[in-house]
Amino acid sequence: MFSLFSPIKGISGNGAKTYQCASCRGLVTHSDQLLRVNASDRHFFLNPAGVECDFHTFSDCPGAVAHGGATEAHTWFPQYRWRMAFCRHCGQHLGWHYEAVSTFERPREFWGILFSHLVAR
Repeated sequence: MFSLFSPIKGISGNGAKTYQCASCRGLVTHSDQLLRVNASDRHFFLNPAGVECDFHTFSDCPGAVAHGGATEAHTWFPQYRWRMAFCRHCGQHLGWHYEAVSTFERPREFWGILFSHLVAR
């Protein structure tokens, strides 16, 4: 059975910074997991409701969990579908998990985590 609050296995990182959930301070990921997508690891978009979304992209976020069915609707990254991403520790919405539509797309998957939902240490 799927659980938002399952334990983290093998979480580690060599990054100079750790990124924690702003709600519970649970570890989400490390700075060595920052990933450049479309030439940047920080992105600014408006969602369909007009809400500004400022987020970092990461290759791995062991402290986050993707939930729900993947969709290509309103995707900010053509060739990728997305699902909601939540803190594994407290369930707070953190951003999105992206997965490639094509098996030829690289990277195969990545995370978009809202800047305002993280605390960097």
